[in-house]
Amino acid sequence: MIHYYEAGVHSPSVSDLGDLALVLEYAPDDLIASPRGEVSLVDLRYAAGLTAASVAARLRRDPTGHGQLIDHRKIRDLEEGRKVAGKMLRRPKASGLLTGALARTYGVLPRVLMDA
Repeated sequence: MIHYYEAGVHSPSVSDLGDLALVLEYAPDDLIASPRGEVSLVDLRYAAGLTAASVAARLRRDPTGHGQLIDHRKIRDLEEGRKVAGKMLRRPKASGLLTGALARTYGVLPRVLMDA
């Protein structure tokens, strides 16, 4: 199976990536082949070992996202560059706070998140 990952034929699931990293004694982000500056939001999520649903749940628990209707579909829409609806996202200050919460969730600096 690893051969297929290396060849780009298949991609591991988040849990498979975490398991593989554990066996190889690496961090999950060490196994992601994206060059610096070309990391996507999906890469950041995979590197953090999270599913879209778990990211949404963490954001809902964060004081910034409390009360927001954040679900896995909105996370996937964000990752795929589609418009994400939400009253909080219409206000620049509030959407900046949500960006910070997402960066903390992924364990990266907000600038890394914005570049993704």
